[in-house]
Amino acid sequence: MVKWPIFAYMRIFFFLSFLCMAVPFQLLSQVYPTENDTLNYRIIGFSFPAAKIKKDARLEIALGAFNDEQSFMKNIVKSIPYKQNKVIGEVPSFGSAYTWRVSDGSGKGTFYHFYVGSIFYTDTTKVKLEVTQKAEKYEDAYVFVDGTHALYDMAGNPVWYLPELGGIIKENSQLRDMKLSQKGTITFVVDGKAFEVDYHGKILWQGPNGRKMAKDTMQGYHHEITKMSNGHNMVLAFEPLVKPQAIPRDGNRQKADSMRARNRMNRKPRFGEVEEYDETGKLVWMWSASSYFANANLDFYMRANGMPEYDVHMNSFFFDEKNKAIYVGFRNIGQILKVSYPSGKVIAVYGEMKYAKDSMENHFFCGQHSIKISEKGYLYIYNNGCGPLSAPSVVMLEEPRTEKDSLKLVWEYACPVEPRNTEPMIDNPAIAAMRRYNFTSGGNAEELPGNDMFVSTNVPFASLFIVSPDKKLLWNSEVKRWHADKSAWLPVMLYRASIIPERKKLDQLIWNSAK
Repeated sequence: MVKWPIFAYMRIFFFLSFLCMAVPFQLLSQVYPTENDTLNYRIIGFSFPAAKIKKDARLEIALGAFNDEQSFMKNIVKSIPYKQNKVIGEVPSFGSAYTWRVSDGSGKGTFYHFYVGSIFYTDTTKVKLEVTQKAEKYEDAYVFVDGTHALYDMAGNPVWYLPELGGIIKENSQLRDMKLSQKGTITFVVDGKAFEVDYHGKILWQGPNGRKMAKDTMQGYHHEITKMSNGHNMVLAFEPLVKPQAIPRDGNRQKADSMRARNRMNRKPRFGEVEEYDETGKLVWMWSASSYFANANLDFYMRANGMPEYDVHMNSFFFDEKNKAIYVGFRNIGQILKVSYPSGKVIAVYGEMKYAKDSMENHFFCGQHSIKISEKGYLYIYNNGCGPLSAPSVVMLEEPRTEKDSLKLVWEYACPVEPRNTEPMIDNPAIAAMRRYNFTSGGNAEELPGNDMFVSTNVPFASLFIVSPDKKLLWNSEVKRWHADKSAWLPVMLYRASIIPERKKLDQLIWNSAK
């Protein structure tokens, strides 16, 4: 018999002791939600240590915080049979405490407690997604609404909200383009900053040039962000803008007029940039609109007062990765540029005015807000129309195949909304009066499998719907907020809603974000 020295026995003893302590910790770390977690969603990915599955194995959830069997059993709201150690379950309400456990039917199992938080927008007595036509084909889809910071099922129930992210997100934050990325994450732009987060709201990526103000320039992000297949993020950004100097108010009219004239001479037109960042936040590619417009003829885009249109208002883009092209939209001049990637060369211009009496009304779109390529290769656009009383529409166009060809209309759908006078909502009335065209804002269109179209309408309509290629409504709704001072439900301001077309994509988001 081999006799080991005493220190060898001691090492074995300490190793076994460590192993005994580590195993329970490891098992505990596999439990989610963990004890006293606060969640920002009602559809939850429960996980627990793997074990032999018994016939009566169930995951049980009770509404309320309980530690005794009798109280727990009286308040069970979900009892879900399971065959593996990961289960997705939905609880009924925000702002509530819950208790859960896994049980083999013997009345045994460790109780865990969690809380589902809430924000202003998840209170359905204040904000609601009112469904006016139920979904059948898409009953297991979900929609992100940027104007309410929330995700909804097709019955209009909020199921998830974007948390504060450490104070970054506030109730009045201007959220834009919240959507599910092709990598199973959530991307959005808010208050000049760009983010990628997981289901829990954990920040995975943040644009390095969030809104920054210097003495004479501004940097930041706006309108739209897209996750690329290589893991990079492409986002619209402000091109640094030289701001006019303040006009003196000392009563010297001649000096003030001279300063106004100098501002007009020195003011840099605001064009914008498309920027691509890698996973570390390093800028790896950029296209600046000023590189094109510096040599473009904008004489036909004068304002009513005869001054140039300084803000061409870049408000959308689409990266066609397959064909290595980026489409960039400019609302205030009703124009879309097709840019070769990565060369940055402009290879097509759509909506350009070419002669003095030409106008945006002569083209297929005006004040557009969303650009994409369909499954069949058509260009489709959310069209705001050329005036504040214009009815918005979705137009689908065939691009020119030769230099002698032009855009051809292949499909158009007028959004089912009632025209409203939006004049008071357009910037400042004095500024609006100087413009040649005044547009409403926002809107989005997304093609779904089978060529159906999900559409979110522009301010001030706040309608979300799905329409088939033969123009039949498959689902219809409106986002509303209660205004106590007017005793009325009025549309919520939203810009670009998006859709998760099937439940399995939501499940992938949940498990991709598993802690």
